[in-house]
Amino acid sequence: MVTMMSLGRRLRNRFPDDRVDFSALPILKALWHGGPMRLSALAAALDLDASTVSRHVRHLEERGMLERTGDPDDGRASRVTLTEQGTACMDQAIESRRAMIRELLDGWPAKDRERLRTLLTRLYTDLSTSTNQQENA
Repeated sequence: MVTMMSLGRRLRNRFPDDRVDFSALPILKALWHGGPMRLSALAAALDLDASTVSRHVRHLEERGMLERTGDPDDGRASRVTLTEQGTACMDQAIESRRAMIRELLDGWPAKDRERLRTLLTRLYTDLSTSTNQQENA
């Protein structure tokens, strides 16, 4: 458990070429994968309080990473979407972390890298299944 937590902490550290704090990356990632969203949907997707998401969104808007657009389903509401700069920021953050892992695993034999991938996938699947079962209980 300590090893997994340490690994997660290391990947959450700010990398020298990161353009935003790691705490903003989940917002960028959700929009990167899910497309434009209302703030309420974004907060629900991240399981965060709407005021927290709103504060992060405002900061990311000021930095040119996000923009608000009208909601085609409700003219009174707006959706938040990634800008080109936000997409580039997300791409760069992911690539930095991939490059670090690639470099660390470069000296590993192919069978060890494949075994690691298999076991991490299995752990993720089991954790996801367990979490879903607990939420539905």
